[in-house]
Amino acid sequence: MPAADALRPAAEPHYPPQRGNIPTARQFFGFLLLYFTLQIILRVLISSSLDLDESEQLVLTQKLSWGYGSQPPLYTWIQFLFFRVFGPSVFGLSLLKNILLFCTYLFTYLNARFITRSHACAMAAAASLLFIPQIAWESQRDLTHSVLSATLVCATIFCFLQLHAKPSLKRYALFGLCAGFGVLSKYNFLLPLAALVLAAIFSRQFRSVILDKRILLAGLIVALIVLPNALWALDHRNLALRQAGKLGMEEESRWFPAIKSGIESLIFCSATFFAALGILYGIIFFKRPAAKEPVGSNEYATLLPRMLGFSYVLIILAIVIFRISDIHDRWLQPILIISPVLAIALFQERLDAFRLKVILALAGAVMVLVTIALDGRVIWAERLHRMQPWNAPYDALANQLKSAVSRDPVVITDTVLMAGNLRINMPDRIFSTPALIQLFVKTNTPVALVWNVRGKGDARKSAELQDRDWPPPLMLREFADGIGIKLDPAKAQYFNATSKYCETRQMKIGAVVE
Repeated sequence: MPAADALRPAAEPHYPPQRGNIPTARQFFGFLLLYFTLQIILRVLISSSLDLDESEQLVLTQKLSWGYGSQPPLYTWIQFLFFRVFGPSVFGLSLLKNILLFCTYLFTYLNARFITRSHACAMAAAASLLFIPQIAWESQRDLTHSVLSATLVCATIFCFLQLHAKPSLKRYALFGLCAGFGVLSKYNFLLPLAALVLAAIFSRQFRSVILDKRILLAGLIVALIVLPNALWALDHRNLALRQAGKLGMEEESRWFPAIKSGIESLIFCSATFFAALGILYGIIFFKRPAAKEPVGSNEYATLLPRMLGFSYVLIILAIVIFRISDIHDRWLQPILIISPVLAIALFQERLDAFRLKVILALAGAVMVLVTIALDGRVIWAERLHRMQPWNAPYDALANQLKSAVSRDPVVITDTVLMAGNLRINMPDRIFSTPALIQLFVKTNTPVALVWNVRGKGDARKSAELQDRDWPPPLMLREFADGIGIKLDPAKAQYFNATSKYCETRQMKIGAVVE
């Protein structure tokens, strides 16, 4: 079933809300489009400074590569194309992010529509994404790879549903393409993909899809898509494993404490992921409506609980085998993105026009709150006594720094956050951190070292903190030693600028130019 067909009215298996009382698909997605367009506009207007994941993309998109580090390269490749069209800019970053988020809502709608055969249920599932903080807030705030991976999980499930409904060589190839690109979006995409395959194998209705010989074509397409990046990772193990510490893998002697900690963090992250959605659905659907015909069994709806169950089995196996002691919310996003579809499939027979309107109204309220909080935390940073990366005056600092590094084509910074923010204001230079330098520089090239001077809070106290300006952070000192640069405090230059929306806060950076 093509996407356009899936948006057309479908036969309703149970008593639906009266037409005319609820938005049409065109109205619903038109409203979503306005919301994401507003997010792009506000992001561009509020600040030209970047958060951490945004900064990373400014650094990595300086060249095309089969790999960049511990994250797969697909998001960076797409961002590279956006920057080629729009230039390195906040607009290019925000446009890609919001297109992907819109597509996540679209595929959530299509999956729920296909499974329930109900436009009302599909709208409820898509709107319910706003009840998940990881989607409504974190994805809009800064995430990159997790957003793309979640979109491709939803797209891959949609391809699988279409494949089961009407198997064909073309649909197997499309399933393979979505799965292959999913692996290149984020490596933990392999968990929901494996869970989907296992759920199908252990379901009598879906087993034939996996046992069909045409699945070999899908597998071959996945392998061909992933192979270049896998070969790159083998040749660049130091880069591919540079963030392995985020997994919190412990020594073998601490096997049991590590597993205990990993399971506890998995439970906590799952609870925070599901909490708002679960509470709201429990309240909204607590009582079964009177005059409702029971919904018959749905073979598609049984697939999702099995998939979710196998996902958790695989996560727990990974915790045990690799002694992972820490799980992060964003790691679960591609795995749990199916939860709104699963939830609405379970409560399908209890959805009526009133409850749908409640869900849509609450979703609209979340949109308003997210918009106010996302931008308000920056605009009112001084009043809230909490600075955000968007408050940092990187544009003003870059203007001061330009003349100092005019003879050096490469600038090495202490953090990716600094490198990306300077590059967006100085696109004619190469910016990197010591850990990423081999990606961009192969020869002995003149470099400048730039770092954030710590401890610069209240501008009135900055004179008392001059002794903290030197030396640069340890990683820059080690890098300088490695390439034969002798650091001299007499050669250091310092630059100050007042933070955005906060007159009493300053940011200070140091630079050593050879």
